[in-house]
Amino acid sequence: MDFSSEQWLILIVLALGLLSLLGTALGGERGISSWGPVIFVRTTRGLGLLDRLAGARRFWRLTTTLCMPLVLAGMVYFMLLLLLMVYVMWRAPPEPGSYSSPRNVLLIPGVNQYIPLVWGWVALSVTIVVHELSHGIMCRVEGIRVKSMGAIFLLFPIGAFVEPDDSELFGDDKNPPKATRHARMRILSAGVIANFLVAALALSLFFGPVINALSPVDRVVVVSVEPESSPAGDLRAGMVVSGASSLEEIYRIASEGRSLELFDDTYRTTISGEPVLGVLVVDTFDVSPAKDAGMPDEFVITEINGTRIESLESFRDYMNSTSPGQVLKINTTRGSYSVKLAPKGDGTGMIGVAISGTALYIDGVILQEFQAERFLSLMRSIPSSGLRGFNTLMGLPFAGIGGFTSDGFQGFSGSMLYLFEPAGWAEPLGDKIFWIANLLLWIGWINMYAGLFNCLPTIPLDGGHIVRDMIRTLLDRVMSERRAERFTRGIVAALSWLVISSLIFTVLGPYLAHGIPL
Repeated sequence: MDFSSEQWLILIVLALGLLSLLGTALGGERGISSWGPVIFVRTTRGLGLLDRLAGARRFWRLTTTLCMPLVLAGMVYFMLLLLLMVYVMWRAPPEPGSYSSPRNVLLIPGVNQYIPLVWGWVALSVTIVVHELSHGIMCRVEGIRVKSMGAIFLLFPIGAFVEPDDSELFGDDKNPPKATRHARMRILSAGVIANFLVAALALSLFFGPVINALSPVDRVVVVSVEPESSPAGDLRAGMVVSGASSLEEIYRIASEGRSLELFDDTYRTTISGEPVLGVLVVDTFDVSPAKDAGMPDEFVITEINGTRIESLESFRDYMNSTSPGQVLKINTTRGSYSVKLAPKGDGTGMIGVAISGTALYIDGVILQEFQAERFLSLMRSIPSSGLRGFNTLMGLPFAGIGGFTSDGFQGFSGSMLYLFEPAGWAEPLGDKIFWIANLLLWIGWINMYAGLFNCLPTIPLDGGHIVRDMIRTLLDRVMSERRAERFTRGIVAALSWLVISSLIFTVLGPYLAHGIPL
């Protein structure tokens, strides 16, 4: 059943409200309490485990101290990324879409359409347990009492927590904190560092032996379906053509009047019709001859000035013979257009479109050969691409790999299962290699994202407390204790306001800019 953004928001609010009432009704006498919609089940059992794990005090202190620059780097990176998003939205606010939908605001697996239910919840639970356990271990390493441990419920169990003695960690009106600032920064950094280390391990395995154990399978897939086409209700992008591995083979089958069978992991259907070969346009550039001619953003070019265009090579050959100012009549699957070419750097003419490659058009359905080997190559190149690769990884669930996935990359599931097969060491595992791949991908990605988010310099996040202690330590060297505390509070408040308002703007900006109600 599909819900609109407003219906999803209402359902979430109702569910969270019921949980809040349940937590209030249960009360805290049996170790059960609530904070809004979140229910906490507390216990003192297992505290001895923290003491045993904290026994190697020198190891934990050294590891946390050496890794603290990672926390600062994450803080700077994510803060700059957030401000860049605000700047881009301010200059050119996008139309409201799935990214700004209420269901996708929070990274709740199964609710957020870009995060799968099962793998998402497994990864989120691992992330929370790793984060909280690390805080608890460092508390005991630094001699801070842990009052309880427990489980967190939001509709169902999502992880665990440890509850340090806040008066010993931060102090209160009567007593100063028991922890020094450096000790407190180590405690607060421990959760983020643990998330980063788990992410590094999981993603190293994913992009290393797991990705290298996958072999491409030649397949033809549905790239897009025109909304007004007759079979549009039964078809969707990503479906695989059965019994054929090339466009030439499919063209021959369709030309003989035979139907083509298409399938994915949930549905099978057929299409038939007159096949037309051409080149697929996936975008029309702004301020270009194509845009001036009224060309849409996605279509297939089939003919230019009476010359058939049946492949990427034939399109390039024709365009290399053109000149700036020349007027072309371009026939496409969405109509005919008269285009006056703009100058290109090599002296030829330019239409102003992004070409994806050779495509086959049948009754509103656009098919292409899936370049599985190139997809794997691009995936494998992410870790070695520096900051650009890291940004690609950050946006992988939402943007996917350009030219291959139109609605993000949620792992090796759905139609992806038919485009690759296990090879080498993974061959005996069969389809279980995809389970391993998805588990590693989501444990790595969610640990990385959670660590970066907790780095943000706003209270009550770990980054807010860490930056507060850092600022206070620096100011204590140049001014009195009273002035240093006042300045520190002001700076932290300003940073918190900047972060929170930026987060709100990235969500509401598209709706406000276009005057569309949420």
